[in-house]
Amino acid sequence: MTSAPHRPPARCRVLPAGENGSLWEARPSCGIFEFRGTRLRLMVDDPWEVLFPTDCGLSLLSALDDVDAPVLEGVNALDIGAGSGLYSVALLAAGAERVTALDVNPASAAQTVANVMANGLDGSRLTCVTSPLEEYTTHERFDLVITNPPHLPYDPSYARTDGLETALVARRGGRAVYDAVVDRVDGLLVPGGCLLMAHSSLADVPRTLAELTSRGYASETLEVFEMDIPLLAYAEHRETLQLRLKELRAEGRAEFDGSRFTVHALMFRRPTGAARR
Repeated sequence: MTSAPHRPPARCRVLPAGENGSLWEARPSCGIFEFRGTRLRLMVDDPWEVLFPTDCGLSLLSALDDVDAPVLEGVNALDIGAGSGLYSVALLAAGAERVTALDVNPASAAQTVANVMANGLDGSRLTCVTSPLEEYTTHERFDLVITNPPHLPYDPSYARTDGLETALVARRGGRAVYDAVVDRVDGLLVPGGCLLMAHSSLADVPRTLAELTSRGYASETLEVFEMDIPLLAYAEHRETLQLRLKELRAEGRAEFDGSRFTVHALMFRRPTGAARR
């Protein structure tokens, strides 16, 4: 099969070094952002249970806040790794007909519902599911799948069982959820449906592009953001984390410079004639 063409990014944005949440208007107790003309607020009750969204996650919404971005009105969407509900809130505010918020962390559901209701949105259009993506079963397919997978490599020295780890750390060199999304996406998207992904350069962007384009997906990099690696959360194990990242870079599976990396806001369009996997 001939791979679908990949369109390069329209722009690259460098976020100031050493700043926390420079895409947010306000942080950290309450995050305020504007998406497609609507001012929205995000809160987390316990940041150790549910991670407050980082710039990595918000970058995808920033890239989608553009006249050339895909239509969101009326879509049936799946939010993989919903966390605090950042994407679910934004999609509902932008006119999505229905959103299913999926997360392995049981604390995510209540936090997502709370943020949807706090923004005055219709909670009846939201469904929350607690499950790993690999075990998630559904008889429906979605117009849109959106995700910001965990992207830091696993190491037992800093492994935890709280919401922070499930949001930031993944096995298989940080690729566990990326691989699960790639493996499941044909069965989750309608033909012609759209996958939107905030993809960290620490987790092998070329591999994801190659795997999906080889299956006929049209791909486009909406925007690239350069920002700080979130080392503050792992200050006690900073050297171990950096060692794991350097090992991945030596293997050609990660790209970063010092403490800076990039997040690629990617859009993939499923071919209309693709068979379900």
